Amino acid sequence: MGLTCYDGLVNMRQMIKDDIVLDVVEHIILRNMWEYYIVADETGASDPDVAFALVMGDYTEMGSVYLPEIEPHVFSRTTHLDEIAPATGYQWV
Repeated sequence: MGLTCYDGLVNMRQMIKDDIVLDVVEHIILRNMWEYYIVADETGASDPDVAFALVMGDYTEMGSVYLPEIEPHVFSRTTHLDEIAPATGYQWV
């Protein structure tokens, strides 16, 4: 299914669209049904409260997310990516 181990702790799954390849490690849905595909941090950033994500909301965009800000609104959160559909327009490798 394309799942691999990331840093020995989290399952990672690659999602692609055209020439964009994302290493997704977590999926979050907020109560307003916005979806966050959290991407593996390969920069070694030191702040665990900030993640880089593909966000599907009013628009689909990528950027940094301050996790404590969205935490009160989380409806679903998982690292079991074999149970999740890819983002619209993307496919799992």
